[in-house]
Amino acid sequence: MNVENSSDSKMDWLKRKINYGATYKGMITFTVVWLFVIILFLSTFSEPIELILGQPLLPISLSAEAVDRAGRIIILYHSIAVPVVAVCTYFVLMLMDVREKFKSRVKWPLFLGSILTSASGILFAYIFPDQWILHGLYLVGLSLCFYAGIMLLLGVFPTKSFPKRDADNSRNVVLGQSAVTLLTFCILLSVILGGAIGSFFGNGLLPLLAEYFLRPYDHDKYPELFVDAIKAHLHIMLALIDVIILLVVYRYTVPDQKGKWYRISMILAMPGMLIMSIGSWAVTFNSVVVYPFDMHYLIYVGAAILVTVGLILALTGWNKMSKKALGDNYESASWFARSKAVFSDPVKFTLYFQLIWVNFVMTFGGIFLALSLRGPTDPEGESPFTKVLDIVAFRDGPLAVETTVARGHWHILATLSAIMLVLLLTDVLNIQGTTRKVMGWLSFAGNIVAFGLGMIYLYYPHFDQDWAVNLNKYVDVREFWADQKLFGFGNWLPLVMDFGIMLLIIVITIFCFHQLIQIIKGRHDVKQWPE
Repeated sequence: MNVENSSDSKMDWLKRKINYGATYKGMITFTVVWLFVIILFLSTFSEPIELILGQPLLPISLSAEAVDRAGRIIILYHSIAVPVVAVCTYFVLMLMDVREKFKSRVKWPLFLGSILTSASGILFAYIFPDQWILHGLYLVGLSLCFYAGIMLLLGVFPTKSFPKRDADNSRNVVLGQSAVTLLTFCILLSVILGGAIGSFFGNGLLPLLAEYFLRPYDHDKYPELFVDAIKAHLHIMLALIDVIILLVVYRYTVPDQKGKWYRISMILAMPGMLIMSIGSWAVTFNSVVVYPFDMHYLIYVGAAILVTVGLILALTGWNKMSKKALGDNYESASWFARSKAVFSDPVKFTLYFQLIWVNFVMTFGGIFLALSLRGPTDPEGESPFTKVLDIVAFRDGPLAVETTVARGHWHILATLSAIMLVLLLTDVLNIQGTTRKVMGWLSFAGNIVAFGLGMIYLYYPHFDQDWAVNLNKYVDVREFWADQKLFGFGNWLPLVMDFGIMLLIIVITIFCFHQLIQIIKGRHDVKQWPE
């Protein structure tokens, strides 16, 4: 009898775990943990590990050939990006209006497709490069995810009867739903353009990375249409992922979709994402279409509009935090007291802070890079921007330097976006106590240290006269910093920057282990977390 009861108890325990795993929160948690495992795996090949041990931690030999490295990186990007898009989509299904019959048509193909893409991609790129069946499974996973995207578009498309809305809030609801629909359409069309052109030119050509085309290249070997498509696809997909995060956080912050600022934000968000997308699509065809002006300016305009929406969201979120913390005393509280109340919840504070911080560590840096690309040796002439600031144009410096900045620029955005998702999930799962405080403040500190110093690391050399004089000597940013004696600490900045990145990794580690403990102890009961 006891044996039967024990068996039933184990079955009930397993059933509860499976039921939780089938919820949106369960899928989000599983995917975040899965991505964390991938990061741990990749860290075994990192430069610090090789410097300490003299070799990679795992007995896996990776080809040093440029072609093989490019292929690995391309698959790696997708193996990480696709699960991230899946996490964003689960948030959409959980927080926004989606027709019931389409939810399962999105959820399960996306979950299976994202994990299949990620697992088979990593296995093929890093462990079994000769097993092309894994590459086939990788493509199957991408196809499942695209199917889920089509289903999502059908599920969110607004009509007169959907979504349901009150008479006094009808306009805001329709605007919010239209923004989600337009975003889904832009993502799908961007995927089609990138996938179609990549499939056409990828047959018979070598794997290519965007960094290969920072300087003039062999146009006969690499078709311009293919090159422009690579650049455009890389930029627009990451940008649209951040627009998903922006809309999800906005809906989570303003669940009733009321207020003039929500309405203004949705009105701005739609032309912002559309203009940015059109600019990127147009850049794809730069080599075959003659435009009246540089289509990159459309991207700048669209991005500027979305930055404005992010600023409104940050201020809205902080205002709601202050009102919640002060309660009935909010109206009579001083400006200082209201501002101080914003720090009462470090998770939410950092979540909204990143919407502003991203402009200082990514947006402004990108603008600086774009304006300072031209130099005296550039065929198109010198940029007035470099003359006014008396700086070294990127195009007149070593290629390794421009490559480092190009990589670091979008890695900052990708990492910052990932931390935003973890912080959002922390609040959605209602993680409280010391764990919440530690995660919130470590995220804040990691943002400041890693990304703030990262900006200095990438851009400061161009304002240094020694750099201008010794371009041939300093062919790499690391070589420049190795000679610096800032504040008497010598080559301290890269080490402290790595420490900031480590803080962010610790945040994700805490989250993963916290959730693992919660699940083992049975504190993840679905009844406590209704969908």
